[in-house]
Amino acid sequence: MSDTITLLPIGVVRSKYTTNTPSEELRDHSAQIVVQPELEAGLMGLEVDADILVLFYLHLIEPEEVELQLHPRHNPENPLRGVFATRSQFRPNPIGASVVRIQTIEANIITVTGLDALDGTPVIDLKPYAPFFDANTHSQQLELRETHSIEETRQIIDLIDTEIIRLLGNRAGFVRQIVNFKNNAQEVRAPDRYAEVMRRRRELGKAAGLNPDVIEAMYKLLVDNFIKEELEILEQRETRTGKLTAHHH
Repeated sequence: MSDTITLLPIGVVRSKYTTNTPSEELRDHSAQIVVQPELEAGLMGLEVDADILVLFYLHLIEPEEVELQLHPRHNPENPLRGVFATRSQFRPNPIGASVVRIQTIEANIITVTGLDALDGTPVIDLKPYAPFFDANTHSQQLELRETHSIEETRQIIDLIDTEIIRLLGNRAGFVRQIVNFKNNAQEVRAPDRYAEVMRRRRELGKAAGLNPDVIEAMYKLLVDNFIKEELEILEQRETRTGKLTAHHH
């Protein structure tokens, strides 16, 4: 096996950021990937609003900066870890990876958000982001794919239902928190918000190829139940407050 690998950049990053900047700030702003003009034909099929995986070379990293063990984000409060268990840029091969969202494509220039790279960063490769391959293994199990038996199909449906119920449990937890910010029954019922939720859920159902009437009916049942729970929490809070006030006097 060869000891040396030679890669030629397919393009370069153009960004307003030229020096070390927190990843969160980089990802929040647009940047451009300028692909070599002779490679423009390779962009055919990429679409606006699609996610792509960008591999790039962290060209500003010096060899003496590489650490095999480090505190993530150079925060000593974070436990010491091997570099391959972190997303640190200070790696033996300083290769970075970001999943980005395409905003525009104009000839050989792709404008994106979510790119964690500075101006002048050489781009090594672009790949479509495919959740089935790139997401965590649990999410992969839930992605739509061809199945080969009724048992396998039922097993996946059970997995999806388990995940849906887990998420509904999380939703209920947030409902129990949001009532802390409401002061009366009218705020709980929030008719304008209720109507907007139903409108948006219909849109999401239609986009997913589902009957929007069925989706709206499901959400009405769900949301109405949560509203009932919110009202009960509000009533209990008012009762406690009244008792505390009476006791205080």
